[in-house]
Formats: sequence, C-alpha cells, structure tokens
Amino acid sequence: MKDRIKKYMDYKSIPAGELANLLEVQRSNISHILNGRNMPGAAFIEKFLICFPDLNARWLLTGKGEMTSDIEILSEPVLITPKEIVKPVTKEQKTDAPDNNKKEKPISKVVLFFEDGTFIDYNKK
Repeated sequence: MKDRIKKYMDYKSIPAGELANLLEVQRSNISHILNGRNMPGAAFIEKFLICFPDLNARWLLTGKGEMTSDIEILSEPVLITPKEIVKPVTKEQKTDAPDNNKKEKPISKVVLFFEDGTFIDYNKK
C-alpha cells in the first residue's frame, strides 16, 4: 500500500510534510509508512480517503481498478460526523421543528474542494 500512497502523492504533487498537515498526523507517521516501517492503520486510511475524495478506495487498498474515480457532486451539502452522515434540515422541517435547537455549534474547520481535485482547508486556531 505504501507504493500506492507514494504514487498518489506524486500524482497530486504533495510532499510528505504537507500530507501530514492535511491529515493532521505527525510527520513521523508519514515517514514510517512511506519507508515501510509501519503499515497505515484504519484511522490513517479513513483520513486519507476523506481528505482526497477523488482517490479510489479499492485501488488504494487492493491495487485494483483506477487510481482516481469520478466523484459525485452533491446537490446539497452534507455534514460528516465521526459516527454518521447527517443531511441538512430542509425548509419544511425547520417550520415543523421545535425552537429548542436555536443555539448553533461553533465551526472548527471548513474544507473547500475544487473541480481540479485540489482543496483548501481552514482550521480555527
């Protein structure tokens, strides 16, 4: 798998240090994976696939298929939480819902994905 990770990094022109920052892992984790010392764990693979939605998970895990896949552009935003995917509330649901959820949660991170496969993330610091 390390060779496929390297190949994708080369494809995206992402150095190891930048990848560590994007995935919010230590640089040594990336170094150990790329040098074959450690195998990437499930949490690392999950972060990698979430960070790069064009990456074909099957290719990353097995080497079968194409490296990248066409991603479906969602017609409405989806909030991804650690345990579930929650679709935003529609206007109809808002009018029927009680007003006990008026307190909004603070935003800690925003990620913008561009059609060319690049992205920018903004972290609250």
